[in-house]
Amino acid sequence: MMLYLYVLQNQWLVIALLSGGALVLVTALTYQALWQPRGVEKRSEAIKVRGAASFFRWLRSFMPWVIILLFAACIAFTLFDVTQNHAIPPNW
Repeated sequence: MMLYLYVLQNQWLVIALLSGGALVLVTALTYQALWQPRGVEKRSEAIKVRGAASFFRWLRSFMPWVIILLFAACIAFTLFDVTQNHAIPPNW
């Protein structure tokens, strides 16, 4: 009887846990469906990677240019931020 009352008092917590589990399941299933091979991916598997140029050619064969630009922007921001803050010691 005590467990029943505890669950009733904190039913929002039970609902949050169940909906979180459902969202994790939906995300995992969606992620798996997104990465199944299509015609473009099958062609990209035929490219042999032997250097930097062939690596970027292989990467461009299946990855959208928007994601490549996003990665490049993140790398550029990280390098800029590190070089900007390297001389400033942390204030403990």
